[in-house]
Amino acid sequence: MSDTRTGRQADDIRQENRNRLVQYFREGSVPARTEPRVGVEVEHFAIHSDTLEPIHYEPHGECPGMKDVLAHLRQFYPQEMLNPQGELLGLANETGSVTLEPAAQIEMSIAPYTRIADVERAYAAFREHVDSYLAGYGCEIASFGYHPSTRALDMPLIPKQRYRFMDEYFATIRSHGERMMRASASTQVSVDYYSEEDAVRKVRIATAIGPVIAAICDNAPIFEGEPNGARISRLNLWRDVDDARCRAIPGVFDPEFGFEAYADWLLRTSPIFVTRPAADDPEGATERSTGFLSAQEAYADALLSREDIEHLISMFWPDVRLKRFVEIRQADCLPQEQMLGYAALVKGLYYSPASLSALEDALGVKDGAWPIDSASIDRAIDAIRADGIRAQIHGIALADWLELLFTLAREGLVELAATWDADDDETRYLLPLRERATSASRHLYSRSQ
Repeated sequence: MSDTRTGRQADDIRQENRNRLVQYFREGSVPARTEPRVGVEVEHFAIHSDTLEPIHYEPHGECPGMKDVLAHLRQFYPQEMLNPQGELLGLANETGSVTLEPAAQIEMSIAPYTRIADVERAYAAFREHVDSYLAGYGCEIASFGYHPSTRALDMPLIPKQRYRFMDEYFATIRSHGERMMRASASTQVSVDYYSEEDAVRKVRIATAIGPVIAAICDNAPIFEGEPNGARISRLNLWRDVDDARCRAIPGVFDPEFGFEAYADWLLRTSPIFVTRPAADDPEGATERSTGFLSAQEAYADALLSREDIEHLISMFWPDVRLKRFVEIRQADCLPQEQMLGYAALVKGLYYSPASLSALEDALGVKDGAWPIDSASIDRAIDAIRADGIRAQIHGIALADWLELLFTLAREGLVELAATWDADDDETRYLLPLRERATSASRHLYSRSQ
């Protein structure tokens, strides 16, 4: 960095940047009496119905590209997102946004809603618009955790510089980042937090039970073009993307973990690239690779803006990510009814004090002290992959975890309905996911023989 600032000035910027990161998370807290909201993001593959081959960004023959799908959706989602060359990469309206992932997976990010019925309405409208258009070309949306026909490296990236920087970085560290980018799809559900203590509590619990959630939502019957006999493949894939920014958040179960520790993790790790010119070259490139330079150094030339902070956070992919909400990331892409069930499950677990306390008791938490660590999560994943339904997760059988989670979620949803005088029985949304979990139990058992 050709910055002319003194060392003291740079140190002051680094300290203020840390303060700004911590303050960003503090300002994410919502009042304790805020109605419980869930935000849902679902990534999908667009495929040819007969061959299951992917639809790419550019059209091919008579088949439209995903750029054409977005152009069609513009009438329903009028807010446009363009790259510097003016190519359409995303859209939005008041119900949420529609964007393309690295290899043209299409993601619907639904605005936070209190009622699962509103999530259902927003998602159903998106699917109606997309499905009817694709059906005219013999194509459809596929809801899987991994692409149902194609090897990852056979899928080209969309024209977004962010993904080119990421691809180059993953090639350097020789990880499976290219598979994660091109061929995986998830369901992510986000919940609010009321304070730093509440945020930490929810991140820890969501991290700890993540392997169980992954088992319930395991939906990758094909992996790299071949039938997949392995369990929870997508979550396991993330174990070999980048140890510096994936897996469980470092130290998340330590007594001193909080917003400051989380900010320090972000700052000591490379952001891969930054999205502003250098302070001493204001007319320079707005997107610049930083290689392995830490975020603390990459941003030491100027104070972090909110856009800088949000970009930095977006370049980390732990099992559970802290933004101005808690983002729970372990589930595969699911069909609509099961996705809604998962959203209801998360709502019933994470907005019910009784559910949270029961989960901490099951995890062996005593007086705020956690008996597990980040390595425990990897051991749980390994146990599920090796032993299926017979796996012991933090000392409890996986089958018992499945029963506990659905029982607590149901009780939590009933509690929330009474607290907020809601007349919609949201426990009904759990049924399709419960059926999936029952089926998954048999599936996991059969594989464990």
